[in-house]
Amino acid sequence: MTSPPVIGASRGAPEIRFYLPSERLRPLVTSYYFLESAGPLDDFTHPEWANIRFALNGVWRFEDGGIKDAIEPSRAALFGPTDRARRFTTDGGLALGIGLTPLGWLTLIGSDASDVANLIVPLDRQLGPSGPAIHSRLLEARTDAERIAVVDAILAARPPTQSVYRELVVKVQQALLSATADQVGDLAEQLGIEQRTLHRVCTAVFGFPPVRLLRRQRFLRTLAKVRDRLDQPLGELIDSGYYDQAHFNRDFKACMGMTPLAYFRLPREALRRAAEERHRVLGAPVQGLHVDQDETGKGD
Repeated sequence: MTSPPVIGASRGAPEIRFYLPSERLRPLVTSYYFLESAGPLDDFTHPEWANIRFALNGVWRFEDGGIKDAIEPSRAALFGPTDRARRFTTDGGLALGIGLTPLGWLTLIGSDASDVANLIVPLDRQLGPSGPAIHSRLLEARTDAERIAVVDAILAARPPTQSVYRELVVKVQQALLSATADQVGDLAEQLGIEQRTLHRVCTAVFGFPPVRLLRRQRFLRTLAKVRDRLDQPLGELIDSGYYDQAHFNRDFKACMGMTPLAYFRLPREALRRAAEERHRVLGAPVQGLHVDQDETGKGD
């Protein structure tokens, strides 16, 4: 890993920096990322796997699936997996995020992911040390590298949650990312398991039943293709799993809360920069398309 810069973004557009975790944590953590804004910022997150976020400076407000209005989460918060966009705002500040793979959720957190799907809860002692204690240690650090070292050490020391579903979770995640099945029955058959078993694993570890996960992945695949090719007809870019463009438009509104036209007219400064940097550093423009490097032999 190259030496990260000292914290301190200049005024202007938001700065987003992505880093890979230590090699042993890569099946569990998609990335560490810093979002730093010197001024007001209003943007969205895409549907994503679970995340842990630390507000290190400034006030950050997020939409929470459980209530109507945006909230200011705990300075150390656990964000459940989502199948929809989440709007966030800040007047300026610095936040550190830890993206968890489904296997990372099972290993490091271990609770039923469906209980916090689309929700935000305080990070208590899910990682061993309390959320506030970890937050204090991160504030004492001065650089990205120092903060990453703190988190890396805490995650590496976390005793893994034991589960009979561990190998199956990996296979389900690989199948979702490979896009080789678009129907629940086909996915269960491909994995060689009963549909009720697939439903139980997806709900408990991924946060949603398989039909919603398949829809989410289909949407993210299309969004990744469309994001920088707006000069081409949308109908030529959408995933083959969609019947037609109207089908994609309905999914888009369900996932993002707006039409494609409204979305692409937004500035989306953080989303644009996050997609560019995530793709440059990690190989995938959104977290939900992440593939562990050790599984592919290259980036995600």
